[in-house]
Amino acid sequence: MSDPQQLASFSPTVRGAISRRVILAAVVATVCVVLANLLALQNPARIVLSQSADHSLSPLTKNVLGALTNDVRAVVLFDRQADLFEPVKNLLTEYERKSPRLKLELIDLAREPARAEEVQQELQMPLNSPENRVIFAANNTAKAISQSELSILDFSEFIDTREARRTHFAGEKLFTSAIVAVTEGRQTKVGFVTGHGEHKASDTGGQWGYSKFSNILQQKGLLLQEIPLAGTNSIPADCRLLIIAGPRTPYSRDELAKLREFVGTGGSLFTLFNFYSLQRPTGLEKFLADYDFEIGFNQVSDSKNEQSGQGGLLLVDDLGSHPITKPILGSRLQLLLPRSVAIPEAENDESPTVSILAHSSDAGQAVGQIRDNKGTVEMEGKIPLIAAKLHANDGQPPARLVVAGDSLFLGNSAIEAGANRDFASLAVNWLLEREHLLAIAPRTVTEYRIDLSRAEMTSITWLLLLVLPSGTLGLGLLWWRRQMKRS
Repeated sequence: MSDPQQLASFSPTVRGAISRRVILAAVVATVCVVLANLLALQNPARIVLSQSADHSLSPLTKNVLGALTNDVRAVVLFDRQADLFEPVKNLLTEYERKSPRLKLELIDLAREPARAEEVQQELQMPLNSPENRVIFAANNTAKAISQSELSILDFSEFIDTREARRTHFAGEKLFTSAIVAVTEGRQTKVGFVTGHGEHKASDTGGQWGYSKFSNILQQKGLLLQEIPLAGTNSIPADCRLLIIAGPRTPYSRDELAKLREFVGTGGSLFTLFNFYSLQRPTGLEKFLADYDFEIGFNQVSDSKNEQSGQGGLLLVDDLGSHPITKPILGSRLQLLLPRSVAIPEAENDESPTVSILAHSSDAGQAVGQIRDNKGTVEMEGKIPLIAAKLHANDGQPPARLVVAGDSLFLGNSAIEAGANRDFASLAVNWLLEREHLLAIAPRTVTEYRIDLSRAEMTSITWLLLLVLPSGTLGLGLLWWRRQMKRS
């Protein structure tokens, strides 16, 4: 027989109180769910279901961090709602765990503007930069990496969607490069040869400007200088790399002698030609022939790999296995009417000393003496377009040379196309003997997309606002009713 006290606990008064509490709790829960969903719909927060691979560090980065003898500050000036904040924070946290010399500070630009301004003044960085960025500082030297540099974007669907998809996260490569730059103690000097109509590092123009390329060099911590060779001008003794980009007038014998002396003492040379100098040789063609580069007086076309609707724009995907091009195998360079950069046939079955970095497809044609849109076919098949050589010097360090048949592909209008930007960065690293940075590949971003139609979005909205709260309330009432019947 039931205990009278137990039955009394379920008297009508108690039952009524329990019922009111359950109903009130269910109503409050329903209201909270509805309000939360309404708030979410009015203030959507995009959650990216992606991963930039894992954040395990490359052996090179571990070596760089392990060799630090002075403190390096890493200041993350980021809005914490930005897509890249979490990948940046997680990666630099791994850096901090690996080396106690790395001092990490996270500053929210939206919530801590005063602290952000204070740090930038302390590090002597410009205050008017609106972009999220990471600043590395050591030895009274600071280097900033902006948010836009951290992603490698795919523009293949841009025309249709007006959106560029992030395919790689280049944080580790840029962060490690920045640490090396601020701890080296002094900047490496790179010269842009001027005086013959070359591209200028300071030019912000579209096709002919090289300001974006120069920004890449400055991001590496390099000191840029324009170097004229005419007259009594000389190449600075501390210059490690000369860039000759798209000359259009001839070099004098004296200027070529200065270049020969520079290469003979182990200096690196990055020479880029274009079709503007076809009718007027620059003298560099004969100069480079002494180093086994045969620069053609022609224009290379490729019926198989030309951009649709843009004659002369070649999509070059036949890349060599050289350290410069290995990291971008599977990508494509975009070149505009390039000249051929062939190599002489090796004698006595000797291995060629020049490495081809990029070929046309087997449908390539090199057409010379182009006048009135007509010319003679000089070469057919796979035609070399870019080449590199490690040149041995007697009693001096070896020189490194890269020669490209097109200079416009690194101009401001084209450098972001395809793998052009990556090629420029990799070529400079190799020319400056920074092979350790070639080993850090950008991390692939795996992205999961959910594409929903308008009708599906409407169904999901009603599910979140009505069906789920109502179902929860119904189950609660059903459970309560069963408990009442049992009592």
